[in-house]
Amino acid sequence: MDEQSDDIATLLGESAAAFVAERYGARGLRLDIEEPQRVDRALWREMAGLGWLGLALPEPLGGLGMGMREAAVLAEIMGRKVVPEPLVAAAMMPGVLLARCDPAMELVRRLADAVSGGDSLVTIAWQEAAGEIEPDIPATRLDGKHLTGRKCFVAAAEDDALLLVSARDGDDAVLVAVEPAAPGVRVQRQAGGLMSFATIRFDAAPILDGTVLLRGAAADVALQCALEAGRVLLSAQLTGIAVGALEKTVTYVGERIQFERPIGSFQSVQHRCVDLHIATMLAGAAWRYAQRTFDAAPLEPATQAAVSAAKARSGDAAMQVCRSAVQLHGAMGFTEEGGVGIHLRAAMQLSTWLGTTTAHRRRFFAAAA
Repeated sequence: MDEQSDDIATLLGESAAAFVAERYGARGLRLDIEEPQRVDRALWREMAGLGWLGLALPEPLGGLGMGMREAAVLAEIMGRKVVPEPLVAAAMMPGVLLARCDPAMELVRRLADAVSGGDSLVTIAWQEAAGEIEPDIPATRLDGKHLTGRKCFVAAAEDDALLLVSARDGDDAVLVAVEPAAPGVRVQRQAGGLMSFATIRFDAAPILDGTVLLRGAAADVALQCALEAGRVLLSAQLTGIAVGALEKTVTYVGERIQFERPIGSFQSVQHRCVDLHIATMLAGAAWRYAQRTFDAAPLEPATQAAVSAAKARSGDAAMQVCRSAVQLHGAMGFTEEGGVGIHLRAAMQLSTWLGTTTAHRRRFFAAAA
């Protein structure tokens, strides 16, 4: 591994940990299960000022031009504190996609400025059915300069967001940009765990500037790269969620007294915590390997196998650790004040987004074969 890159990632991680501890440490964070989660725009702009939102954008587009190593370190730290701002969905994935576009195109520069500046959100709308894991030929179609179709599970699709939408124009795949407030666009948001999702319908909706960002094989490659990058980062974030839940649990069992001694002194509790720690270590090793293979060759079959292995393992680890954390907290685990329920809700959402653990195991076996 490049020593300079490793040093940068370490410094970034330390800076991010300090920022998250300061901004989120005493907030009493709760994930709303009744209303769609909204992005805290003041904090989002602070993240933009730190350069986090432009991490995956190349320098010609005003970004930092860093790889998945730095982005994944940041995602894991965000996971540990269950930070609800959609860094992966509304910064890293759009950054990877826009990096594949022509930097001389005016619309591309505008979109890149929106990503890195933090004044508006940018998110990708590609999925059209539940359980879809690969971006097959979309049913959403582009007729001239107008879009018609439907997308589901679109993350962070707030009122001022800019949507990067996959569609087909005749026999060609295309990527275009659309505003949710444009005529012919209907957005239905649903509350989730860590962030809100939306179902979006396009009825002859105009595309931004009447311009196609990418067409044909270039559009397919850019979208696939963005999805694989998102899965690597989600794996790191899920591992962080598990580590954060385990840290809270170890602290709790060391303080909770039963039969005149801390329950953490009981051998059965100790063995269980060790098993959970091993699960987080294996998940961390999996996403780090996936990150290295992605940076080397993002769309090779071996990379897809590594990414799917990481997503499946980290998703399982997060669910295992967070469920056990609730149980080890006893009745406190079921309360908002207990602090581990939000980890479980976040793990439930992110372990299924961009492919469930079962779907990724199937893709791993197919890619490995």
